[in-house]
Amino acid sequence: MTGLFLAAVLAVAGCLANTTSRSPDGVPLVGQNPGGAAGLVLPLDSYELTSAENFAVHRANIRLLHDCMTAFGLAFSESAQAPSRYPRHATLLYWLGSHDVQKHGYGGPPGFAEEVAAAARREARPIVIPENQLSVFSGTEPQFSGRAVPPGGCDGQARRSLHRGALAVDLSAVDPTVMPERGVQALESRAADQARTDDRYRSVVAAWRRCMQRAGYPYTDPDQAQSDPRWAERTTAAAPSDAEIAVALADRRCRDEVNLSGVLRSVIAEHEMQLIPRHHTALRQVSELLRTNLRNAYGVLGESTGE
Repeated sequence: MTGLFLAAVLAVAGCLANTTSRSPDGVPLVGQNPGGAAGLVLPLDSYELTSAENFAVHRANIRLLHDCMTAFGLAFSESAQAPSRYPRHATLLYWLGSHDVQKHGYGGPPGFAEEVAAAARREARPIVIPENQLSVFSGTEPQFSGRAVPPGGCDGQARRSLHRGALAVDLSAVDPTVMPERGVQALESRAADQARTDDRYRSVVAAWRRCMQRAGYPYTDPDQAQSDPRWAERTTAAAPSDAEIAVALADRRCRDEVNLSGVLRSVIAEHEMQLIPRHHTALRQVSELLRTNLRNAYGVLGESTGE
């Protein structure tokens, strides 16, 4: 299995290295347009499930929760509708290619924020549980209406069903506070944090800042532009102002001009490749756990494949 995992990582690294469109400094270009989505790949992705596979696990989890909660006579209205249409690393890599900023500004199309968040969370969606049902969902009380509540509640029971047959995962050297299935994401966050202190990232942000200043917008970084109070608090149903669209268009142009997403992806990928050999055992364990979750999810759903 070790050879297979290493081959997968090397394949992703090769994909990064062999991108044909490059900036003058040799960094692959990632455009701020829908076609740029193909470039939003990172080495740690090879240890994770695909978006479709993650959505199968989410669907199975919803079904397990529904069966458990309704067994206690409680309504459970959550449902799994469709996987996100957006790349999982869009926010991480400062990519505006799905926002359609000329129409929607920074807010994106209807439902955009929720879908982008779901993609980043590997298709997991927030679940809303009424307060009077929390004891069953979370297992804070041993009994409900005279029936024993499973340890950890229905949530704990669902996780155990999905984890059935999985080997232990040791994240003590990664982050012992995260759930085992989130181990890859913990390392991804570490690499991203390291990348943002890298001189190459600071340099590309400075180039973006100069570009925006030439356009008449003195923002420090892309986060400040996107979270400008003039539009950060508007509801998704409200139309963007002309000012928001003007800034977003200039921002998108400047991100393209300096290859912001391409540089950030390149730097994060380099830091991920440094972390992989140091945490290879934990990554292999997490990856095997995710594959176990997927197999169990297909069993819950009565499906033999993800197709």
